[in-house]
Amino acid sequence: MKRRLAAVLVALAIIFVSLGVSGSSDQGTTKIYTEGDSGEMIVRIQLRLRELGYLCYRPTGVYRSMTVDAVRAFQARCGSYGNNLAVDGKLGPQTMKYLFEIGAPRVAIPDSVHMPRGPIAERLAVTGQLVEWSQVKPMLVNGVMYSVTDCNTGESFTLVFTGGDNHAEMELSDESQLEVFDRICGGEYNFLKRPVIVEVNGTKIAASMQCWPHGSDTLRDNGMSGHVCVFFEGSLSHVGSLPDVEHNANINQASGR
Repeated sequence: MKRRLAAVLVALAIIFVSLGVSGSSDQGTTKIYTEGDSGEMIVRIQLRLRELGYLCYRPTGVYRSMTVDAVRAFQARCGSYGNNLAVDGKLGPQTMKYLFEIGAPRVAIPDSVHMPRGPIAERLAVTGQLVEWSQVKPMLVNGVMYSVTDCNTGESFTLVFTGGDNHAEMELSDESQLEVFDRICGGEYNFLKRPVIVEVNGTKIAASMQCWPHGSDTLRDNGMSGHVCVFFEGSLSHVGSLPDVEHNANINQASGR
């Protein structure tokens, strides 16, 4: 099943590149997506619904009943914010507009559910420059430490670049860095994404870091199992090589926009 899903996503990505289709162009049309539709844009929609908490499975690229239910839930949630959308599970121009807004409403979470939250400042302590990932990547050297500063708190720690194609994969340089990392991430590993500044060759670059270590683990005895993903302007996600809306919003914020 996992191999089949990976093949589907790769095929969709190839179709996406060969046709020159972009998410923004689809989002600007009058097309209405309904049950049974399929394609690259459905993957993008499913990724966004999952980011916002309405969908709890990997994207398939096919608009089935679970996607319909997720869209209905999103439409109903928009209603509580004064955006009166038809709760029909169909994804037309209006629903699409609200879905891909930076301030799109997340799924409602009961107060009884614990949600980690790192420190948030009224004004950022530090900002940096927007630099395209295509320019940043050649500057990063495998195995070299880089200073990372949390934009909200101004606290800094060091990460080591260990690889990554569409974005940077980085690991704590040593266990002494774990205290700051944990503090800015709300005291535990989680899926929070934080605006950060990464200093590369003296340039302070706007970025976004996720607080969830995972995958390949190059460095030992650093208190962390796996690496964290760090996105820069133009970075793409693992799934389908698509942009990440929340990382992009953080990067803009980290640049002072």
